[in-house]
Amino acid sequence: MGTVGTVYNGKIRDDVEVHPAAEAIRVQDLAVKKLHPAVSQDDLIQARFRREMVILERLQHPNIIGYFGGGSEDGQLFYVMERVDGGTIKDLLETNGALAWPVVVDVARQVCSALQCAHNHGVIHRDLKPGNLFLTRDALVKLGDFGIARDQHSSDLTSQGLTVGTHAYMAPEQITGDEAISGKADLYALGCVLFEMLANRKVFAGENFAQLFEQHLRTKAPTIASIVPDVPPELSQVIADCLEKSPDDRPFNARSVQGVMIEIGEKYNLSASSESSVGPNHSETANAHKDVSADSVTEKGRRLLEEQIHYRLGGTSREPVGAGKVGLIVVAIIVLIVLAVSLSGGS
Repeated sequence: MGTVGTVYNGKIRDDVEVHPAAEAIRVQDLAVKKLHPAVSQDDLIQARFRREMVILERLQHPNIIGYFGGGSEDGQLFYVMERVDGGTIKDLLETNGALAWPVVVDVARQVCSALQCAHNHGVIHRDLKPGNLFLTRDALVKLGDFGIARDQHSSDLTSQGLTVGTHAYMAPEQITGDEAISGKADLYALGCVLFEMLANRKVFAGENFAQLFEQHLRTKAPTIASIVPDVPPELSQVIADCLEKSPDDRPFNARSVQGVMIEIGEKYNLSASSESSVGPNHSETANAHKDVSADSVTEKGRRLLEEQIHYRLGGTSREPVGAGKVGLIVVAIIVLIVLAVSLSGGS
């Protein structure tokens, strides 16, 4: 449960007839995000919730939470999304502590792919953090919670000069409320997230938002290599680049950061096909990686991540999102959504 919405577990009932276009998700595990009654009459919150639905509908990507339509029930907005049962990066850090650098490389590659998709569609997430990086049981990373995202194709819902985001991960230009914010604000947050995954601590440790803002604006970020010495220099450098105060000094885009992760995977033999030992002192680049997909280049990190996810879940079935809160009304809502979306899609 969040401050704005509650997420329920859901599934389309087998005994309910749906539009043929909805059959593809009949067997899929679903989740329903529903706006809290207490905030349902707030115009700004409603506008943000509707904006999130519009954005998710546009962003169809393997590393972004899947969206299956939405609507309203008794004045409460809701939408249906895919259910992800592996927890979040935040959960993993709280349970297992710092993550091994090969794991961070693979997570970064996946997150960068999601960010590049969003930025290509004019969407700036503005709230990238470990708690918004969801995990499947087979270690697929899903970027979620676009509730305060900026859609550059529409007017901003945030008044000029106001700040939105999570204090520990906000870029300087986000803190000052710059109107010309770009996807490079997400790259700054990415640097904060990668740093935290490796060090199991945040970049800055201000005791309140004023101290954090001052540090993000004026204090040089520590290098990750000064805290985790075995991190490859290429990874340390790209994190430092993402944490530059000026957007112009950060990497060109998320794709360029993703490229660095793939290069690290190649240089340090993170491909599952490689039998060589993994370590920053191993400098041989395997030519066999040239024709393999990007995900396989960092496969060893993904396998380590999958092991950690299963360890955190105790090898047993995790309680589904919102379990115990599902009633017939939720199932009915899903059916109505699917019917409405399917029919509107054919109009």
